[in-house]
Amino acid sequence: MSVEAADIYKQEQENGVAVGYKMPEVKSDAYFRLLKVLLDDSLDSAELEKAYKRICRKKFSFSDKYGNAYTLAVVNVKFNYIYKPQDGKTVNLKALREHFYTNGFCVNGVHYVRYKRSAGSSREGKCLFIDERLFRAMRKWSECGLKPQTDLASWESYKALSLSSIKGTIDIPLEGILFVPDYQSVFTEEVVSVEIKDGALCAEQKKAQIANDIWDGESLLDESLFEGNYADKHMLLLRNKFFKSCAFRTKLQKWFADKHITLESLKARGFVTLAEDINQIVMVTTPNSLKYLKFAGGLTEKNIRQWAAHTDGTFGVVKWDKPTRFFHGKMVQSSYQLLNTLSLSEEEVRILLQPSIEYIALLRKDTDFMRYHFTDAFAREKDGEEEHMDGLAERADVIFTLLHHCPHFDETALYANFRDDVVRSLKERLKRGHIFLNGTNGTLFGNGPELLKFLAGEDIASELKPGQIRCERFEDGAKLLCARSPHITMGNLYCAENVLGGGMWDYFDLGENIVCVDAIGENIQQRLNGCDYDSDTMLLTDNALLVNAAERYKDFFKVPVCNIQAEGKTEQTLAELDHDTSVNKIGEIVNLSQKLNSILWDELHHGADKETILAIYTDICKLAVLSGLEIDKAKRTFESVHVSKELAALRKKYARPSPQFFAEIDERKDKQYAFYHTAMDYLYAQVKKLHFRKGREQYEIYCPISSNLAYDISSGNATEYRHKDKIVRIIDESKAAVNRFYQMIRTADEQEREVLYAQIADMKEERDKQVSKWLTNENVLILVLRHYEKNSAADWRIYAALINHPIFSELLWELYDGTALQVAEDENGEYTLYGRKFAKIYRKMRMK
Repeated sequence: MSVEAADIYKQEQENGVAVGYKMPEVKSDAYFRLLKVLLDDSLDSAELEKAYKRICRKKFSFSDKYGNAYTLAVVNVKFNYIYKPQDGKTVNLKALREHFYTNGFCVNGVHYVRYKRSAGSSREGKCLFIDERLFRAMRKWSECGLKPQTDLASWESYKALSLSSIKGTIDIPLEGILFVPDYQSVFTEEVVSVEIKDGALCAEQKKAQIANDIWDGESLLDESLFEGNYADKHMLLLRNKFFKSCAFRTKLQKWFADKHITLESLKARGFVTLAEDINQIVMVTTPNSLKYLKFAGGLTEKNIRQWAAHTDGTFGVVKWDKPTRFFHGKMVQSSYQLLNTLSLSEEEVRILLQPSIEYIALLRKDTDFMRYHFTDAFAREKDGEEEHMDGLAERADVIFTLLHHCPHFDETALYANFRDDVVRSLKERLKRGHIFLNGTNGTLFGNGPELLKFLAGEDIASELKPGQIRCERFEDGAKLLCARSPHITMGNLYCAENVLGGGMWDYFDLGENIVCVDAIGENIQQRLNGCDYDSDTMLLTDNALLVNAAERYKDFFKVPVCNIQAEGKTEQTLAELDHDTSVNKIGEIVNLSQKLNSILWDELHHGADKETILAIYTDICKLAVLSGLEIDKAKRTFESVHVSKELAALRKKYARPSPQFFAEIDERKDKQYAFYHTAMDYLYAQVKKLHFRKGREQYEIYCPISSNLAYDISSGNATEYRHKDKIVRIIDESKAAVNRFYQMIRTADEQEREVLYAQIADMKEERDKQVSKWLTNENVLILVLRHYEKNSAADWRIYAALINHPIFSELLWELYDGTALQVAEDENGEYTLYGRKFAKIYRKMRMK
């Protein structure tokens, strides 16, 4: 159940606090509409179900007519709206939160109290409340024997790690874990240091000390555990109670054997494990991954035993390494933030855009490549948000089924409308800086070989030299441009050389989508905007044009470095903490930084001197640091930094119109825009000038699909007409219901959209079942098609409920010669897309 705090408060005023929130009639449509967020699979939800059955002695969940399971054990409360009665005093968000955090609330007579919130939910202002009967048991389970801490930000964040959504679990014996101390590399470097002076942010270029935790958030996991569902994986992001780590596939036991490492030697050096034999150790990690130690007093055998006594060896697997979904993982998508920090000229932008323009032009004129776009080049992920948001995925399934079987279907208005919408969608992506580049999004793995050396008692000397990385996706010696999201400014660009080879690297199995980096004596963590190694990723590309552009000012723009210490707020209440965290400014920070980047490049274009450019740049560095503070404030407190005040001061200082490309990316839609000599304005102007000839202008005559089917309808009897009417009613009612849900999606948050999309899928599945019941023969099918084609011949939706029915499939198959042209990558192919060669191959097809 998900509900606004203001709605609960309103019903408390109307019904009394003891009654509280009244849900609609049980299992009515209005009732199920309140159950609109997923309780993800997690270690927490598994324990919650056990506790509910044990304490409440009832079924944990109930189902709707589609078989979806629901529970009222917890309630998701949102704090988006104030309570504003017609007569009386307004209750603001802070007061609403304080009221419910202190008193809880009732739903249908059941009392709920504040439970937990993940870091992500806290930034959105949401919090889980739990049935009070379950609270004590779940709190005891969650807290692992620790006492609540005064550093609320850290405590609440790390206590909620078990809430993380997981894809599966893996058994790692707790006695098989070796804990080694964290290691810091400390050095000095010329940077832009951002500090607090006299209550305000100050940025200054100077020598500053850098301290890198070189194994922050990572673990080594023996290859023997990568089996079953994880046999082809190279890293697993793991969760347990007060535990969070990215575990990389390593030949740990082979290293122990080759280096003759003994358990006694490890323990003698202060390493901690519950193992009784070196052969038991399958995982190596550090205190940074086990947050329990932060509250228990540090790494000791006693503390490890206490943690082990309150947890077990079932670790949740949040995610693993995977390729991008573009061109079979060979391409990556750029962003406006990245492009706008590169010193690209107008001509260089034109060259950069040319492959994308050629790609769109080919899609327009070639149906085989249009099909390839949806199946391979822009492959959909299961339940991917992108699939839902672009609105073309289900439509593409219908279009290509018809395209595959119907002669001259590509000459119809139905296909032309679809093609024009695909082109429009791709143009909009280009305007937002989404350009395909050769590359990947690589998961960062820091100083893995050095951790192995540390285990063997060897000197921790870097395998990689400064400016080198290792990623098997690229050739040895490749020059690469790297950037992490959120990407703010020029000093966050990382230019590197790719280095392959064996040696110590043979003890790792990392695949193409993990990138090894070195933080010993190199300022990579601050350059990548405060990265660590608990599954942070960065974009990597060998695009020569972008690499060269990044190299131009590599030494001129220094790395922005945060020299602001986090504070543990001891007198802050939970309500105050969560309220402060929910006021998140990350979007404003990113967009303001891109406005200042645009001003900087424009000033440089017009010949501004070095002092002017660096003055702007130091202000941008403040924003780079602020972005990190905003992201971290769910787990760290920075009371001395007043973000809103800093943003207001910078807006006032740079009170100029926004760049023209902000018309695409700024939700506020500023009315005043100006052209700046910056990469994204060059790109925006050029894409706006692109005009592809509309398909509708080319084809004016539409031939209904029903007239192409290999079937001559008889006159039709009364039963067939009655069945036709039934199907039309089912389709129309389903369409109206689906449209209502799409209206709800417009105002829903991300979690709610996930449920709404699932409910829409259920409704469509139910529609198809009902249609199938009444679609008894070919006559009924033709009657239904003609009914819709008469009024809306160019609407793809009329085929959606019919396209997979066996009768329709058989009639379509009779039009089909059984072969199809398929696009495949071929180094000798006649087509070139983004520097890759493709060919068309005839393949024999089978009817499903």
